[in-house]
Amino acid sequence: MTGTRLTGKPLVAIAAAVAAFAAVVGVVYRRVMYPPLPRSREDRIRIAAVGDSNTYGAGMLFRGRGRRSYPGRLEQLLGDGYQVLNYGVNRCTLQHEGDWPYDATPQATASLHAGADIVLVMLGSNDARGDNWNAERYETQLAAFVERYRTRGATVFLLTPPVAFPNRRGVHERIIADEVAPIVRAVASRLGVDLIDVFDVTRRSVTRHPDGIHLDARASAIVAEAVAEALVPPTAPPLATHPEG
Repeated sequence: MTGTRLTGKPLVAIAAAVAAFAAVVGVVYRRVMYPPLPRSREDRIRIAAVGDSNTYGAGMLFRGRGRRSYPGRLEQLLGDGYQVLNYGVNRCTLQHEGDWPYDATPQATASLHAGADIVLVMLGSNDARGDNWNAERYETQLAAFVERYRTRGATVFLLTPPVAFPNRRGVHERIIADEVAPIVRAVASRLGVDLIDVFDVTRRSVTRHPDGIHLDARASAIVAEAVAEALVPPTAPPLATHPEG
């Protein structure tokens, strides 16, 4: 008895199905790596959240990322007078020489031209990945990165990256703790910009990330609350309580 060989129409149908599946995967991949650019509103105080996957919300991918990422939570906390524009991009480094530089993305250009009143910069976790790290280069380029937004009239806040744990993504948690976070603090002090120490907040409040790197919904809410408290003066009305889930 010989095996059945596929010929003609069945083979063509299988090839078409495989091609269609590959096309869908390609579309999903592009939307994950380069999400649609947010549209700014002129009737709100605009906050541009610039960063990597922890700004994008990779830890909540396909699970309400838009509202559960730290920028989404932040907009809920601040209320109707604010718009938080999420310019986070997965895998991105601050350093131009990194394996996925933020400056090479559409979000980098869009965030500069968004007319943001406030810019939140949280880049550095991926600079500690693999062979990307160069402390002197990171410090120099971080300062220049901040000045680009300040020259456009924005108030810039520098955020240290979240604490990292052992992981399989090649991100060195020691470099984040001992080099990246201290450099961000030093640059903020030298330039006279406000610092939000996300590393310290998460170090004290988070015991793990699901994959060692990415903020889950709870950790994103903690970060959003820390940012909101830094943005809103103590005399302002109380912030909204972040919703669960």
